[in-house]
Amino acid sequence: MSKFLKRLLLTIAIPAALYGCATPPMPDVYWPEPPDTPRIKFVKSYRGAADFAKGGMAVDIILGSAGGMALKKPMGLHVDKNGILYVTDTASADVFMFDTKNSRFTTLGQMGAKIFYKPISVTTDDSGRIFVTDSQVDKVAILNQGGGLLGYLEPSEPFQQPTGIVADNVKKRLYVTDTHSHDIRVFDLETLKPLKTIGKRGKEEGEFNFPSHIGVDNEGTLYVVDTMNGRLQIFDSEGKFIRAFGQFGDIPGMFARPKGVGIDSEGHIYIVDAAFNNIQIFEKEGAILMSFGSYGAGRGQMVLPAGMSVDHEDFIYVVDSWNRRVNVYEYLGEKSKSRAAALDKGKK
Repeated sequence: MSKFLKRLLLTIAIPAALYGCATPPMPDVYWPEPPDTPRIKFVKSYRGAADFAKGGMAVDIILGSAGGMALKKPMGLHVDKNGILYVTDTASADVFMFDTKNSRFTTLGQMGAKIFYKPISVTTDDSGRIFVTDSQVDKVAILNQGGGLLGYLEPSEPFQQPTGIVADNVKKRLYVTDTHSHDIRVFDLETLKPLKTIGKRGKEEGEFNFPSHIGVDNEGTLYVVDTMNGRLQIFDSEGKFIRAFGQFGDIPGMFARPKGVGIDSEGHIYIVDAAFNNIQIFEKEGAILMSFGSYGAGRGQMVLPAGMSVDHEDFIYVVDSWNRRVNVYEYLGEKSKSRAAALDKGKK
């Protein structure tokens, strides 16, 4: 950066950091749009260290000392029970950690875990262990809360390309999608020993064609994005097929490039589509309810979205890969109403 540009940025940044710049609030973004009753609200986006910068940090970020810690090519994400957002980044070969409650930021690499090549997905369990799939070396790393490497999963048959991963802390299961072996590997969450394999390559019920993302609800039901069959498949906690829905197409309820999947507290199923640049919402039986998001770089928009997660408060986190960020939305359901009521009560 030239001396002139640095001087120019300082003249802008220092007054802003010291005195603040009054900017008019941005209008809220909802889906569906008025006059319909809103169901989804855009909340914010996360990009990196700058999201938690305050006061004097503004100058450091503009001049580069903190600005380098930003998402480059985010891919998968997970939100743990403490509100920590984990985001895999294939370009950085790292996993970013946004502590949304305490306004802190770090990466597993900064904590010493410089072991990744192409991290795809991440999850955690209730004991604080972190699990990361790495599709370049075909391994699933196990780390502690401090970023220390505990080891790697040892499947009964070698992974060919582990991608999606999710932990069921109630049923004590860990599920890993192996895209190139076209199946789901199931492990005991406590011992990490392999238990079974779900599926094989095919188009019939319970079969897969390059499965990718995976999710689990609070009842232990498993949701698998069967990418190249253009559908979502649903299984019970024992791996028994329940139902499937979806097909390739370009109308609501169909898929072009399905990616991440998540389930809210009311049982709604969210599926990202990287080609449509949106998220479709389905009810349990597979009927389409609505969609939200659109192509672009504006608030709530996205380009090539990928992984997603819904936390226990029904906030929806979506990887917006091309725009190098994570978009956060809120489902305006019963939990949102309860939060609003508690807030109003506290003001009285």
